[in-house]
Amino acid sequence: MNLSSIALNLLVVFPALLTHRHVTRAGEALGLSQPATSNALARLRKLTNDELFIRGARGVQPTPKARSLSTQLQPALSQIQNAFTVPETFDPASSDMTFTIGMSDYVEFTLLPPLLKHLQQVAPGISLQIRSGDRTTQLAMLDSGELDLICGLFPEQVDQHKQQKLFSEKFVAVCRVDHPDINNKLSLKAFVKAHHLLVSVKEDRTGRIDLLLAKQNLQRHIAVSVPHFLVAPGIVAQSDLITTMTERVAKAFAQPYHLQLLPLPLAVTGFSVFMRWHKSNETVAAQQWLRSTLAAISQCDLSLDPSE
Repeated sequence: MNLSSIALNLLVVFPALLTHRHVTRAGEALGLSQPATSNALARLRKLTNDELFIRGARGVQPTPKARSLSTQLQPALSQIQNAFTVPETFDPASSDMTFTIGMSDYVEFTLLPPLLKHLQQVAPGISLQIRSGDRTTQLAMLDSGELDLICGLFPEQVDQHKQQKLFSEKFVAVCRVDHPDINNKLSLKAFVKAHHLLVSVKEDRTGRIDLLLAKQNLQRHIAVSVPHFLVAPGIVAQSDLITTMTERVAKAFAQPYHLQLLPLPLAVTGFSVFMRWHKSNETVAAQQWLRSTLAAISQCDLSLDPSE
């Protein structure tokens, strides 16, 4: 028998007839008219080459073939019904799933330590696969299903994506505690006079600070430009250079590297980190748990305390 010839509604009519033993009442229970129910019964008879239900004094009675079919079909029908009606559940404590997440190095540094600490406590079997790449690449990997989630800065609005803000970040000036020219406060004059370390992922020698200074006809001296922010604290700790860093990263290195964090003497706009996911994952229980976990962790103090 070609299964494509069996409409699901026929399999729904069959158990209704078994229960009610009456064509009209079976149809009413299913919201079908008497002719529609009779038509479904006729199609079932043709498929099975059996009368299935014989008219009697008390409605229709199942044939031996119908009773045999009932024994075989009932478990399958129950399984189909459960698949559509039982909500998907996810138990992080017993799961051994691997989530694949796209992150920049900054987001890895900021979010991964508290996230992994939390997973060890509530979901020790869960694994993470972190993928890097530029924003365009990560957005494409999200669309292809290679990534469950991406975290970072995403100004693009994409119809098939949803996103949620995790936290906001600001910038601070950083130098060593015993800097000969800077002690607890930083004026614009001292900022411009100092020699600077620039962290530039574009590997150039001009940052947003320089553009802001240029608007005031000012210019700073860039002594060194590096592409990776993690090397900046060590360089600043052993020199008279100052640098501009995100506050959370700076706080993580302040104590072990003996650094002082100071407000910038000019207005520099910060940024917000978002998590973004594909709409096809919106109702997946495991994905919902992952997103709620990241959101909860992001509401805590994400500054890394080396004393812990």
